[in-house]
Parts: sequence; C-alpha cells; structure tokens
Amino acid sequence: MLEEADRYIAENASKTDPMYRGEYHFTPPIGWINDPNGFTYFQGEYHIFYQYNPYGSTNAAPMFWGHAKSKDLIRWTHLPVALAPDRSYDADGCWSGSAIVVGERLYLFYTGNYDRDGVRVQTQNMAYSDDGIHFTKYENNPVIGPEQLPEGTSAADFRDPYVWEQDGKYYMLIGTMETGAAKVQLYESDDLFGWRYKSDFLRSEEAGYCWECPNYVDLGETELFAFSAVDFPAGDYTFHNYNSSVYALGGFDRESGTMKAGPFLEMDAGLDFYAEQILDRGEQKIMTAWMNMWGRSYVTSQLGHGWSGSLILPRLLSVKDGTLLQKPVPAIAEYYKNEVRIEDRLSGTKEYEGVSGSAVHLKVTADVSASDVFSVSVFCADGVHTDITYDKTKGTISFDRSKSGIAVSYDRRERSKARVRSMPYAPENDTLVLEIFLDRSSVEVFFGEGELTMTSLSYNPVGADGIRFSSVGETALVIEKQDIIVG
Repeated sequence: MLEEADRYIAENASKTDPMYRGEYHFTPPIGWINDPNGFTYFQGEYHIFYQYNPYGSTNAAPMFWGHAKSKDLIRWTHLPVALAPDRSYDADGCWSGSAIVVGERLYLFYTGNYDRDGVRVQTQNMAYSDDGIHFTKYENNPVIGPEQLPEGTSAADFRDPYVWEQDGKYYMLIGTMETGAAKVQLYESDDLFGWRYKSDFLRSEEAGYCWECPNYVDLGETELFAFSAVDFPAGDYTFHNYNSSVYALGGFDRESGTMKAGPFLEMDAGLDFYAEQILDRGEQKIMTAWMNMWGRSYVTSQLGHGWSGSLILPRLLSVKDGTLLQKPVPAIAEYYKNEVRIEDRLSGTKEYEGVSGSAVHLKVTADVSASDVFSVSVFCADGVHTDITYDKTKGTISFDRSKSGIAVSYDRRERSKARVRSMPYAPENDTLVLEIFLDRSSVEVFFGEGELTMTSLSYNPVGADGIRFSSVGETALVIEKQDIIVG
C-alpha cells in the first residue's frame, strides 16, 4: 500500500491546481490533509506527519500518514508516505498520534481505527524507524487495546495518543469520553512497549462531549494542557465554532496523574484552526495545527483542484504574566522581500502604493486614541474583501469574511456561521499592533505580543490582492509590508 500510494503521488501531483495553494504554508502534494501528527525533531531536521488521503481531496477513505521534513519549519521536503492502513487493527485508518525520539530511533504512536458493521474500535499502536523515512509497525500492536480501558470508557472514541518522557518515565495522553463527560486518560510506561492505565488526567461534564488531540508541555512558570473539543459550550464571544481548540494552564501532579487546570480558554479566535500539536524542544515550544475545520465545505475539493487542506504557520508558545502568547517562528522573516514602509494620519479609507499582495507579511501599528473604528481589509477587489476591524465603541476585534469571493458552508450548530468571529480586546495605551500573514487563501492575525490570534481561510478571485485601510476618526499609522517568497 505504501509503494502504491507513493507511485500514485509521483504520477499525479503535477495535475493539481495551485490557485489557492499557499506560498509558505504546508500543503499536501496531492489529496486530502487534516490533523498534523508526529511533530518532532530528528537527526537535525523537523519532521511533520499528517492525516492523509493521497487518492482524493476528501476524508472519505482510510487515512494514511503523510510525511515531510524541514530545516527551518518554512521550506518543506515531501517524503515517502510513512504509514498505511494495512493491518487488521488499523484497516479503517491510521488515525492521529505523536512521535518521540529515544536514542537514535524515532517512534510513532497512532490510533488504529477499525469500523465494521456499525462497531468501531480504536486502539493505540507503535511504529519505529532508524532512518526517519522507513517505518516498521511493532509486531505486538496494539500497545493499548480495549482490555486496558477502565470501565465506562468508550472504545469507539479512544484516540490521538500524545507521548512524552519526564523524569525517566514515559507518559501517554489519550482523548476519549464516557457517558455524560469528556476526558483525557493518562497511561504510563517504563519502556514505551508496555503501558498501564494511570488515571483520568482531566475530565469535565461541561466541556463538550469528546476531547481529541491532547497535548501537554511544561512552559516553566506553568504547564499547558491543550486539546480539541467537539461541541464545546459557547460563550458570548468564545467557542463559536462547533469544533474548537482549547487550552488550560496549571500543573501536572505526577503522583496522582492528574492535571490541576485553570479555566478553559480558546487557543485561536478565528474560523479555521483545529487539531493543534505541540513540539517540546526544551526552551522552544512549537505549535502547528490544521488550518481548516470540520463541518464546512472544502473549497479546493469542490472546485476539483485535486488537493484540500493546509497547516498553520508554526508558532512559538510562551507565557508572560500568566497569559499564553503565540508568535510565528522567526525563520519566516528570512523569506521577506521588497519591504515597503508607510507613515500616515488616516481619516476615511485609503490604499497605499506598494502595499498589496496575496502572499505578504503586514505589520500595522495604529494609534487609535482619536478614532472609534479602524479596519484593515485584505484580498480586496471589486465587491470582494476580508476585514479585520477594531471597534473601540464595542471594545472588540472582529474578523469578517462574509464578503469573500467564495462562501464556505457551515454546520447549523455553529454560532459563527463560518463568517464572522469577534473577541473583546483593548490595545495597550490605545496602540493597536497587529501582524497579518496572507497566503493565497489564508489569513493569520497576531495581536499585540501574541495574546490573541485569529486564523481563517478566505477564497477570492485571481487578482484580489488589494489591501485597504479605513478609520472613523483619525488613526496615526505605521505600515510595514513585505512579500513572502519561498522559492
């Protein structure tokens, strides 16, 4: 199956339509991608694996694990497909998981999905490699099967192992559920091969009905637990997508095996961010995620472009004064070209010479002390635009793609209607600082020091590359714009 998949990719990847393919975001060579998996650093390079259907641009097939590597997290080299659904325990998909390096060997842990006659069983399995390219599935898989589930745990929703080593012991988080509650279970091991149930790491009856893609990292002054939740309860502004990425800061009690967690917060306030995965490189904690969302229409698939899905620009995570900060990895700046700098006092609406493009970095510093509303509109053309707006009268930041070129359908349970997200925001000293990364069909916005992010897709006609600025009242502006070229 692996050889057949690689051959198919080699023969057909050139037939895909690159119209909406990002310049610097990771996309598959062909076919469908969703969750990032196995994000790791091995033999001097970063490796990313991902949920992959090479044969079609939908997820209507058993998942493989695609694979790529990079020296800087920006320029990626596609590698042979790593895992295929070719065993009885993973015949209906090699689902999400993580990676760990021990000595000179790279280990992958993933969920095997088996679904027959309406009965689904999910198990945790291992594969390993000494060269980082060719993987052997462990002969005694599954390493965690139904017999190791505590009473009441769903064997049908028991997935996405996240593995790490701490103080000489290996730990594994697995997302699951039970009647009336979502939870993550903790397993421990002395050797990566034999696993035993330790505890319910964290459990809630009021935080969605199933938790997926759990992550844990020690940030120094606090510890971070992150997961993706189905049907997380919406607040006035938060969790308005039916599926949401969630995090909590707190502490992991190793003796009891439980997480003492603070409030649940939304990882990203945009429309297209899910299935986060965090790589712990000591001082650096690097996060990636699927830049899309379940329950939506997948535009490039519907248009017959032969591919669907991408990953976010990787982000560095840190904590300052108890607040989680996210910033793009510094390596992206190595690809900035053609810098333009503008200073102006803006009233009304204006476009600036040299400030346009669909694969650009835009940093805007706006003194809004004398204005009520300030907007940056991107992907602009006749009747088409996508807007990022600070409204001081409401105390909110909003992202609005309702005037983009192609509407995205949505799950009827979504409060965002896949169009608009707003969040309370008060820029320090009335100085709004935002970094915007545009890439053909995506917008990632970082506010301030990264205390708020908004990630969303936006599909527009060829040539919709205008960038427009608007102010109600006077806004003192500094605009720095560079093209991003990865060749």
